[in-house]
Amino acid sequence: MSFEQPTQSDEKVAFASTVQPPSYQITTEPPYPPPGDAESGRLMRRFGPPHFGGIHEGSDFGLVISRTRPGVGIDSCVESADWTEVDPRDSHHPHGFSVWQQAELSLPTDTDDIFLLSRGFHAFGHLEIIEAADREDIGVEVVVGYNDDSDLFERSSVCTLRRGDNGHGIGIFTPNFGHPHRDHERERDLIFFNITLSLPEGKGVTIVPHFETRLPLFSQIVAGLPTHTFGSISLYSTNRPIFAHSLVGDKISIHSKNGPIEGTFNTSSSLDIETSNTPVKVVVNALNQNNSAPTDVKIRTSNSVLSADLSLISTFENSTSGAFTVVTRTSNSPLEVNFSDHAPDGLLKLDAHTSNSPVEVRLHPSFEGTFKLRTSVFSATVSPDLEVVDPAGRDRKRSVNVSTIGRYSRIIHGDVAWKPEDEALKPDSKVEVSTSNSPLRVWL
Repeated sequence: MSFEQPTQSDEKVAFASTVQPPSYQITTEPPYPPPGDAESGRLMRRFGPPHFGGIHEGSDFGLVISRTRPGVGIDSCVESADWTEVDPRDSHHPHGFSVWQQAELSLPTDTDDIFLLSRGFHAFGHLEIIEAADREDIGVEVVVGYNDDSDLFERSSVCTLRRGDNGHGIGIFTPNFGHPHRDHERERDLIFFNITLSLPEGKGVTIVPHFETRLPLFSQIVAGLPTHTFGSISLYSTNRPIFAHSLVGDKISIHSKNGPIEGTFNTSSSLDIETSNTPVKVVVNALNQNNSAPTDVKIRTSNSVLSADLSLISTFENSTSGAFTVVTRTSNSPLEVNFSDHAPDGLLKLDAHTSNSPVEVRLHPSFEGTFKLRTSVFSATVSPDLEVVDPAGRDRKRSVNVSTIGRYSRIIHGDVAWKPEDEALKPDSKVEVSTSNSPLRVWL
């Protein structure tokens, strides 16, 4: 089957496109994992719990930190006198606890490594990363909620940490006692940490060389950060959501086991998003300026819907060319992939897969190369756009060839080209899309 048609003008998508804020709410109910499953729980089985103001480099928990996170040391911990009681009716914080305490910490702005980590079975809460116009340092506000008949507050610590030559961070440490699946213990032994990290708003763009969170059981929100970009940023949680209003970085890694991931991500090197059993809904702006070093995008979940809207943007002269690899994978749930923008002559390698659920992939008119579609029971469908005009403005005509293998159109392969072809510029893109027991459709 062959199609050759003229095209219509291409409309560019704004670089800073965003998704709507997440539908979930911050909650004080801890989504405890099964006993022995949490990384934070494993770290405190050998040593006793910390105390506010009681952790130091030679303490038992100081030894735990040095053994589980090599190179991380403790600077100081918040003393009892440094906590200020907060009105429980304060609407800025989740309700449900009888006591709230607040402390203010700071990190130096010249650090090249910012990190936050938590340890202990009872460490759960929420982190928000924002910009603040009235700060010269990196501010960290920690608000702790707990019940007045619990001793968890006295048996927990909030500390400033250091690692390497110029790394500075925050540590949340709680004990690992009690059984969270016993209701009477859960009601008494709960403690919630609400953390706000404020980056100082700059007049120009500030590059943060490295930023990392290791916060199991913490939801995490990255607000719009218009004056900050990251050399590398890694956000990690379990059983809690991660949301980014707009995150810009060279290398971005977002992992949350059993927690949804949503947001807008702008990368010039690599983006790695992974969770399980929960949805992923993302907008991705991938930039590339070197054909020999593709910008790499991986988006994965399982047993839940995956929806991705991608723009492949070239920083070459005339905004053409560039190289991109994209992997989108889920299972037992629908997969939706849309390319809102694709640099003319840009090379794309796409692998999109799910199982037992439908797949819909919308390729941009700039796509040139081969495609292979595979499903079972249902048919695969290819829908070429017969009205589209050359997105490169070269007055070329589009050619689409489609072939089927076997009965019922369950395997389809073909190629797309703009003619007359320029062999020096023609990209050898490759798209593979697959599912099982469900319909599959690709728009060209």
